[in-house]
Amino acid sequence: MNSSCRSGLDGLAAALAAGAMMELRLTPKPGLVDLMDNGSHPDLSVPIMEQSIGIVARYLEEIAASLRADEPFVRQKEIAIRAERRLYAELGTNTHKGYIFLSGMLLIARHHAGSPDESAVRSALSAISRAFFATAEEHDTHGERARRQFGTGGIVGEAVDAYPSLFEDALPAFRRVLARRACVTTASFAMMARLMQTIDDTTTLHRGGIAGLARVRRDGLALEQLVDEDGDCVAFLARLNDDYKRLNLTIGGVADMLGIAFGCLLAAHEIAPAG
Repeated sequence: MNSSCRSGLDGLAAALAAGAMMELRLTPKPGLVDLMDNGSHPDLSVPIMEQSIGIVARYLEEIAASLRADEPFVRQKEIAIRAERRLYAELGTNTHKGYIFLSGMLLIARHHAGSPDESAVRSALSAISRAFFATAEEHDTHGERARRQFGTGGIVGEAVDAYPSLFEDALPAFRRVLARRACVTTASFAMMARLMQTIDDTTTLHRGGIAGLARVRRDGLALEQLVDEDGDCVAFLARLNDDYKRLNLTIGGVADMLGIAFGCLLAAHEIAPAG
C-alpha cells in the first residue's frame, strides 16, 4: 500500500471518530443526547457518549491498521465484534453499535476502492455489504425485529445501496445550505432534516412503529422548510425534543448517519473539527 493510501485511511478513521463527536455536540436534536439534555435516553449522558466515542476511535484505528496490513475481511469483522463487546462491558449500553458498523464498512470500502472517489467507494461499499449480508447470521436485536416486522431495509438496505441517505441526501443538503448561509450549524440542521426524511430508522420503528416514523418524516420536512425560510430552527428543535421525550421517540439511525456525514466532510476538509 502506498503512503497516500495509508494516510487516506488514517485520516478517514480519525475524521469518522471526530464526526461522531460533532454529532453529539450538535444541539438541539430531537430525542437524542446533546449538550442540552439526554433526550429520550434516560440511561445515557454526554460523558457516557464521549466514553463510547473513545471506544469507536480505538476501533477505527484498529480497522485502519488491519487494512494497512492487508488482513482479510474476517479480521475486520472480529475487530468490530470486539468493539461492540467493549461497549457493553465498559458502558452497559449498545450506543454507537450502528456507528461501529457504518463507519467500519465505509473505511473498508475506502481501502478497497483505492481512492476517495465517491463512485469507487460506493461501488466497493455495495459489493462488500452484499457479500457480508449474504452470509451473516441473524440476531434477535431491536433493529432486526423492526426490519422483519415492518418490512424495512434499515441499516442493511442502506449498506447494500451504498449509503444513499448519506451521499444523495445529507451531504448535498449540507453543501447547498452552507453555500447559501455560510453557517455550519444551519447546514447541519439541513443535513439532519434530510436524514429524518430518508432514513428507515429502526430505532424509531422499535419505539414508535409506523406512526412514529411518519412523525419523524413530517418533522424532517418541516425542519427543512424552516431552514430554507431562515426560521428559528433551534426553537423548533427544542419543542420537538420535548415532544419526542413525551412520546419516548428517538432517531438513533439518523444520529449515526449524521456522524458519518460529519466524518466525510472533515475528511474532505470541507469543515474544520469542533474546537
